[in-house]
Amino acid sequence: MGRATGSDLCLLTLLSVVLALRLPSLAVAQANSLHSDTHRALLQSSNGSTCCSRLEAIGFSSPLPVVILDSSGQLIPHKVDTEITLCTCSPQDSNIQDYSGPARAAGRGSSSAKFDKKSYKLKTLGPDGKGLDFPLLGMPEDDDWILYGPEPDKTIGMRNYLAYNLARASGRYATRTTYVEVFLLDDGEELSMEHYNGVYIAQEKMKRGQDRVDIKKLNPENLSGGYLFVYDNDNIESGDVTFGPLEGFSDPFVLQEPNEFPPEEDPTGTWLFNYLKEFQTALNNGDLNYTSYIDGPSFTDYFLLTELTKNPDGYRGSTYMHKDRDGPLAMGPAWDYDEAFGICCGYPITGWDDLGQSGPGLSGGSAISPEGWRFNICDEPERCLIDPTDGVSIWYRTMWNTDERFKAGAAFRWNELRASAWSNDAVQKIIDDARTAIDPAVARNFDKYASALEVETGANYEEIWQEEVSVMENWVMERLEWMDSQFSSSEGDEVETVTLSQSGR
Repeated sequence: MGRATGSDLCLLTLLSVVLALRLPSLAVAQANSLHSDTHRALLQSSNGSTCCSRLEAIGFSSPLPVVILDSSGQLIPHKVDTEITLCTCSPQDSNIQDYSGPARAAGRGSSSAKFDKKSYKLKTLGPDGKGLDFPLLGMPEDDDWILYGPEPDKTIGMRNYLAYNLARASGRYATRTTYVEVFLLDDGEELSMEHYNGVYIAQEKMKRGQDRVDIKKLNPENLSGGYLFVYDNDNIESGDVTFGPLEGFSDPFVLQEPNEFPPEEDPTGTWLFNYLKEFQTALNNGDLNYTSYIDGPSFTDYFLLTELTKNPDGYRGSTYMHKDRDGPLAMGPAWDYDEAFGICCGYPITGWDDLGQSGPGLSGGSAISPEGWRFNICDEPERCLIDPTDGVSIWYRTMWNTDERFKAGAAFRWNELRASAWSNDAVQKIIDDARTAIDPAVARNFDKYASALEVETGANYEEIWQEEVSVMENWVMERLEWMDSQFSSSEGDEVETVTLSQSGR
C-alpha cells in the first residue's frame, strides 16, 4: 500500500469527524430499535402466561380467546383514553402470540354507549408510550383495535360477524373479527368471576393501512387521495371534520383520514367535495361517463351486500367510502350491521310501530321482510318521512333507473357470487362456524345480561339463543332465494355490463 498523501489525510480526518458525529445517533437509533424489538419479544415469549395463569387461578377456562382489561381501579369513560394493562389468553392449540402489556382504552359507540355492556377501542403501546404494532389475537399487526359488545342482540353479534365475513368472501376488505370473552377489572380488586363482562367481537379499527383500507397517505402536492370518509346521517360530533352536504343530501360527509384537509384548501370547496359534485352531476344528467369517476365493481359489491343484508343504515349511516391517490371513488368498507338481516325497522318510518311491517309498495316488501329491495324504499317518500333522501341510495336509484348496464352488471355479479363465495353452503358455513365458536360461552353471556336481553334469569339460555340464530338463518336463506328470483333473467347476457375506469379523474 502506498503512503497516504495530504489530501488522503484530509479525507480521513473528515470521515473520522463525520463518524464521530454519526455514531451517537446511530447508537441511539440502534438502541431504540433494540428496545422495541426486545419489548415485542418479551410480549411474544410470555405467550399470555400472566393472563392465562390469572384465569387458571380462578378456575376459568374457555375454548375462545380471553381478554382481560385491567385499569387499576379506574373506570374507562366514554371516548376518554385511559391507561390500562391488556392481556390475552388464547387456546393452546391456536398458535396465536398472546399480548401482555400496556394499552390505552376508551368507551366507544353512540347509542351503544348507554348499554351496560360497553364497547371499547384499544391501542397497544410500546415502552415509549407510543402505539405498538402487534398481531393481536392472530390478526395482522397494528396498534388500533375494537372490542364490540353486542348487548341487546340475542345472536351475540352474529349479524355483524356474518356481514363482515360475506364482504371478505367477495374479495373486499372488511374488518377481521374473532369472538372472545372479556374480563373488565376496573375496581382495583383481585381478578374474580365478578369481573366477567361477556362475549365480545374483537375486530380491527377502520383505518388506512396495508392490511386495512389500502390507500396511500394524502400528499398535499396531489390532492386526489387517499381519503377515507363516511356518510353517517346526523351522527356528527364536535371536532369532526366535515364537508358538504351534496345537493339532495340532508347531512355532510365526515372525513376520517386524513383527519384534516390541507390548510391551503377552501373548506367549502375541497378537492374531494368537488370530485363528488362532478360525479353526481354527471350521474344526474344522464352522462354515462359518470362511470369514469367510480370504481364500479366496488359500487356493485356494496350494493349487493347492502341488499342481501337489507341493512336499514346501509345507504345512510356508517356508509364508508374511500379514494386512493389518482384512483376512482370506491364504496366501502362495510360497517355496522347490528340492525340488519330483518331485525330492525329503520325504514319505512311509517311502519316503525309495526316493527317495519308495511308495504310491499314499489320496493316489493317491508323494511324487515326477506322480500323487496332496500335501496328504493324511499322512492315512495311517505315511507321515509324522517330522511327521504336516504343518503347514497339516491345514487343507486339513479343508476338502477337510468343505466341498464348497472342492472346487468349487478345481475352478473350476483350470480357469480352465488356460484361460489355466497352459495347457500358457504353462507351456512359462516353461520355454523360462529355458532360452534360461541356456543360454550352463551350461558355465561346471557346470565350476565339477562335483563338487557329481556330474558328471565335462569331461563334456558341455550334454547333462546339457538332460536334467535335460527330466525336469522332462515331469514338469510329466504333472502337469498328472493334475490335469486330477481336476478335470474338473462338480462345480464343481453345488455353490455358497465366497464368502469380504475384510474379516477
